[in-house]
This record gives sequence, C-alpha cells and structure tokens, in this order.
Amino acid sequence: MKIIKKEYVKYLEWAFKLSYLLLGIATFNSFLYDSPIQPMLVKLCLILGGLSVLGRVVYIKAYIKTPYLLLLILFCASFCVSIVMNWKYGTAVADMKWVVWTGFLFFLLYACDTTRDRTEYKKEFTVFANIIVVISVLNAAASLYLMTNLYHNLWHTASGEAVIAGFQWGRLWGVYTDPNYGAVFSTVAVLLCAYFVKVKKGMWKLLYLAAIVMDYLYILFSDSRTAEVCMCVGAGIFLLFLFLQKQDNWKGVLTGILVAVIFAGVFVGVTSAAKAEYNTKIEAEIKKADAEKANQAKKNKQEQTQESNNKTQESNNKTQKTEQTVGRSQDLQSDISNGRFNLWASGLEVWKTKPITGTGYNSFLPYVREAIPDTYVVNNDQGEYVSLHNGYINILVYQGVLGAALFAAFMVCVMVKWCKGVKTFCKDNMDYIAVLTACASVIAVSMVFLLEGVYTNSPGAFVLWTFLGYLMHYFVKKEEHNG
Repeated sequence: MKIIKKEYVKYLEWAFKLSYLLLGIATFNSFLYDSPIQPMLVKLCLILGGLSVLGRVVYIKAYIKTPYLLLLILFCASFCVSIVMNWKYGTAVADMKWVVWTGFLFFLLYACDTTRDRTEYKKEFTVFANIIVVISVLNAAASLYLMTNLYHNLWHTASGEAVIAGFQWGRLWGVYTDPNYGAVFSTVAVLLCAYFVKVKKGMWKLLYLAAIVMDYLYILFSDSRTAEVCMCVGAGIFLLFLFLQKQDNWKGVLTGILVAVIFAGVFVGVTSAAKAEYNTKIEAEIKKADAEKANQAKKNKQEQTQESNNKTQESNNKTQKTEQTVGRSQDLQSDISNGRFNLWASGLEVWKTKPITGTGYNSFLPYVREAIPDTYVVNNDQGEYVSLHNGYINILVYQGVLGAALFAAFMVCVMVKWCKGVKTFCKDNMDYIAVLTACASVIAVSMVFLLEGVYTNSPGAFVLWTFLGYLMHYFVKKEEHNG
C-alpha cells in the first residue's frame, strides 16, 4: 500500500504549478517585485515543490518514462560540477538554490505521469492557458492605463536594483519589470487566444478576440523586437498546422509556409505603420500645444523673470509629451543589437577561459572580475551584466561545454521525437499540438535574446517546460496506442 494516494499527488502538482506561475508573474511585475508577496510565493513554491517531489518519488515509475528525463538529470549534475569547480568564489549556496529551482522546472513542470490519460493533461492545459490569458489581459490593460495617464517612474529596491514602470524611454514597460518579457508573455497569450477562438463557440470567441487586441496593443507599444520575432515564429507554426489540418500533404505544407511568410510581413508592416501613425499624432499634438502656448505668451506679456519661468515650464511640458512617442530609433542606429553583440562576444571570450565546466551562475561575475576584468561584461558604460541576454550562451558560459552539450542533446532529441510524432497524431488533436508547439517555440526563440528558460523563475519558463511536457506526454501515449 502506498503511503500517499496518487490523486493527492496530482492535486499537489496542480497547486505547485499554479504557485510557480504566480511567482513568475510577481517576479516580473514592477509593483510586486520588491513586495512581501514575492517571498511568500517563493516559500509556498518550495513547500509545494518539496511535497510534490516526495509524492512523485513514491510513484517514480509513472514519471521516469518521460522522454529524455535522464539528459535533464545529467544537466543538473553538470550544474553541480560547475559549482564545485568555482567553489572559491563563495557563491555555492546561492547556486545550489538554482539547482533546486532548475530541478523543479525539469521534474515537476516537464515530467508528466505517463500512466495518466491524454485528456487529463489537455484539461490541465486549458485551465492554465486561460489563467495566462486573463493575467496577460489584466496586465496589458493596466499598462495601457498607465500610458494614457503619462505615468512613468523609476525607483530602487533596498538592494539597489532599479525598477521601472509606466511609459519610459520610448517603450511601454507598464506593470512589467522589462517590456521584452512582458511582450513575449503577451505573444504567448495571443497564440492561446487564437487557439480558443478556433475551438470555442459563441460569445467566447468575441472575448478571446478582444483579449488578442489588448495583448497586441501591449506588444505594439512595448517596441519589443524580440516579441515581434517570436510572434512571427509562433503564429507561423500555428498557421502551418492550420493548413495541414485542411490538406495533409506537401501542398498543405507549402501553403502553410507561404501564408506564414505573408503573415510575418503583414504583422511587421502593420506594427511599424501603427507606431509611425501614433508618433505622428503625438508630434502633431506637441506642435499644437507649443503653438497655443506661444500665442498665449504674446497676448499676456509678463515680466522677464516670469517669462523665463514660463519658458522653463514650457520646455518641461514638451519633454513630457515627447516621451510619449514610441521607438528607439536613435539607439538602434548606433547599435542595431542594442548592445547584445558586444555581450555575446564578451560571453564567448569568458567561455574560452573556462570551456569545460564553465564559470557557474552566481560565481560568473566574481570570476570575470578576477580572470578578465577588461571584458565588456564588467567593463562598459551600462554597468556589470550577470546575464548575456542569450539563454543558450548563458548555459555555455555558466556550465561550459558539458552543460551546453547536454542541453543541446535534449533539444535535438525533443525535435526528433516531435518530427516522428507529428506524422501520426490525429487531426482531432492538431489544434492542441499546434498551440503547444507554437508557445514552446516562442519561448525557445526568446531565449536567443533574453535570460529565459533556465536560471530564472519566469512565466516563460513555466510555458516552455509545462507545455513541452504536455507535448512529450501526448507523443508517449500516442506511441502506446499505436503499439
């Protein structure tokens, strides 16, 4: 007799997944980041995660069959090796915490009960997908509200971290700590809404369409090129499946690819045009306001001192209005990568000094300061970078070739299994497979530009590993059925 019922383990898993998703959302919310809510969610996740792990150990045979779980176990082992090899920097305790969180990603979000029916996980997906949609819409609405009220603020936490909210530097940050993460989250929500529009009936379609509009507006004003690339990839995959559903042959593939390319062009073009039109409107308002002030100044001649004060106030108002315009054209003209190319080059420079086991995560900066203090990561005008703004280069640098090879092997194996499995699935589940693939691909692409997927508790990490787990579970059950 088992010491705990399997049904209870399932409830624990649900509770952990929900708490982890909420933690990721709180971590990337400007107004919750440094609040008591985040540490409370951290403790809740650790408690529920620990209990869930114990429950899964009892039923280990049901989870160990999750595809390529061994590679992820070895990845965590390589993380531990990196910690040992960089022990002298005194960051082992902090790094071990991230080993635990990484383990949660792999063994609680990704690993699935292979004895459970596919419909159970499909129902679970529906619940979490709707939670993501609701939260993304609320965040987008709140962000747009801040924008319309000309709200912009920057403050520092007790530890000295800068936190930004509202509309700042030509971008809508809104309630997010980083507009790129917020926009990628909105991109995932748009794809989930597209899925529900296709599978739902009646008034629900209109609600999801409204949600798409709200999330798109956030993507638009965030000026996130990362999200725009992710949208093109994610929507392209979804459209490809849509046409395969209608025509299951090479004509369907080619038609889907063609439509995906057209969508990408239209999406980028419309987004750019919308930004330009908005900026034109704002600039017209600025000119009108300046003209009205000039006319008022002519009618009301005042003393020189007062006149000077008016000019100062006028200048401040103009600056405030100018900050409403969307875009970073000046910054991008000087560096189209916005500093990323320098970061990546510096990261590879660091990796060459410790190619096998890497620098470790929290020991990264102490090591760089000691080994190559002149490299861009720690020697630039912006400050020190703990992340290289590329999840894959991060893995290479933090865990060396050992960790990077294991992660690459896992990705290749997953893609091979997907390619084999996609040939055999039923058309009835094609929408489900399409949205899971599209959303996981969005996060995988965002990892090229952000610290995402690993070494962070984010909504994106939740989407990547949870949805990837659903995909692998589907293929396992399909193989069992066919066998």
